[in-house]
Amino acid sequence: MDYYNPILIKEMRTRMRGKRAFLVLTGYVVTLSLILGLIFLVLSKNAPSSIVNQSGRVLTPVLVYVQMSLICLIAPTFSASAISSEREQQTFDLLIASLARPTTIVFGKVGAALSYLLLTLFGSLPLIALTYSFGGVDLGDVAKAYLVMLMSGVTFCSLSFLWSTLIRRGVLAQLTSLITVIFLVAAMPALALFFSALAGSFNGGPSTTFLNMVDLLMRTNPFAAIASLIPGVPPIPGAWLGGVPVWICQVLFYLLLTALSLFLSYRRLHRVRNWI
Repeated sequence: MDYYNPILIKEMRTRMRGKRAFLVLTGYVVTLSLILGLIFLVLSKNAPSSIVNQSGRVLTPVLVYVQMSLICLIAPTFSASAISSEREQQTFDLLIASLARPTTIVFGKVGAALSYLLLTLFGSLPLIALTYSFGGVDLGDVAKAYLVMLMSGVTFCSLSFLWSTLIRRGVLAQLTSLITVIFLVAAMPALALFFSALAGSFNGGPSTTFLNMVDLLMRTNPFAAIASLIPGVPPIPGAWLGGVPVWICQVLFYLLLTALSLFLSYRRLHRVRNWI
């Protein structure tokens, strides 16, 4: 099997040789460092010594949550204009008519976008190592949290690439991608909380099926998956998947979304190539 992908090589050279990769990584690490520094300063000034000696229990969740929030904001922009920009520059027809197969285009474009994601996650490793050295955090939970962030970023990039194949304007594709991410990370948990509040008005209490549907909605959220890894936070109750960790459900759900997005992107490019 030939693993040579000219689209990936071209995109990597274009992205990494400019100033954008350096600025994105620098701004990402500086933002995380400032937030952690301010929180540690507040802890050292006001918190008792017992908490300061195990400040990793506070700093590590904050670092992970901030990283997850930044991934939700920047990951959709990595691939939202991958195909839309080709249309705007009038090079899409040349790309489709070339010898590159649709699978080569999909994995080349998405793979180059994921390089930014890996760059940001690897760039934060020194910070997570620093917070881990403060104590109070299990290394296995940190690895699981990074798996959740990585899978979430891969899914957001794949969904953004799908919108890029469907929408001709790059700005509109980025806006649609951000709305999709907001729906996944905010709208679905908000819907679950709404159903939970609605369940309080039921006579005799809500049914077990209703409660489990609410639990399933929460299990698709990356922030809920990360929260389940924090020591002292009780797991989300549920009869159907009560024995399955929340982070496993979230990773599997996002893996399914990624596979579906890449398949639909392939079908879209394959259909356009056959039409040409």
